[in-house]
Parts: sequence; structure tokens; C-alpha cells
Amino acid sequence: MPATGIAQHCNEKHCLPKLKGETKEEVISELIDGFVKSGALDEDQAAELFGEVLAREEEGTTGIGKGVAMPHARTSNVVDETLIAVGLHEEGVDFEATDGAPVHVVFLIASSDPDEYLRVAGRIARVARDDIEMRALQRQTTARKIRSFLEESWAEPAR
Repeated sequence: MPATGIAQHCNEKHCLPKLKGETKEEVISELIDGFVKSGALDEDQAAELFGEVLAREEEGTTGIGKGVAMPHARTSNVVDETLIAVGLHEEGVDFEATDGAPVHVVFLIASSDPDEYLRVAGRIARVARDDIEMRALQRQTTARKIRSFLEESWAEPAR
């Protein structure tokens, strides 16, 4: 069965169960490195995407609350398809979240299609409000388990 919803945009190499960065910039860089390691981006594209994501961060926080952040580039010039990276941070990182809480789950979204970005971001935001789902995601200990969790638990219902 093909991946649907969030999982179709998230390669296993884009799932990082143990983010190490101590700042939001370091965490964003780690997640973008996953795109490079998977071959989705080259180093130059990664640097450009990093700049796009940080420029968006300067407009306002992407820390949406409840320990979740969604840094993004919704109209990126460097991607041809929507890419998602997911990272888990045990201690939490300051993303200047709306509720002031540290962020433990980061979804990095890079898209060249604003409509697809909105669909994906909306889906993530809906699921991120579910405390049970977020705690279950945080218990995943490997990239494969995170990817499987997204595919099984977050698949969108057939239309």
C-alpha cells in the first residue's frame, strides 16, 4: 500500500529520533541535513533552504504549542516536491513557542506548492493537537519506527 498523507512526503532518512541541537537553528540544520543524506537536496540547495526557513522564523514563531514546532518554507525555490523531516528532541528546544513550552517534536516542511503546503501543514497541526498521538510519536526510538508511525497512524482516510 503506498504511503498517504504526511508519510508520502517523509523518507525514513528524514526522521531523526534524537535531535542534538541546542538551538532552533541547530535543529533546523540537522533536519535539513536529513534531506541531503537522502539525496533529496545537495549542499547548495540545503544552504538556500536553511536561509528560507530562517527568514520565515524571523516573521514569527513556528512553535505552535504543546511541544511542537513546524518550521517551513512554503514556496521554496529549491524543492520540486514537498519534503517533510521529523525530529524528536528529548530535552526540548526553545522555539519561542506560542505557549512558551520547549519543543520536543519538530516537523520541517519544504514545499514549492503553497496549496500542498497548506494541506500538509493543516494535517500536521490537526494531529499535533492530539496529546495521545504526540506522546506516542515521542516514544518512537528509531527512524524506521517514526516513519512507520507516520504511515500507520497519520494516514489520511481514503476520499
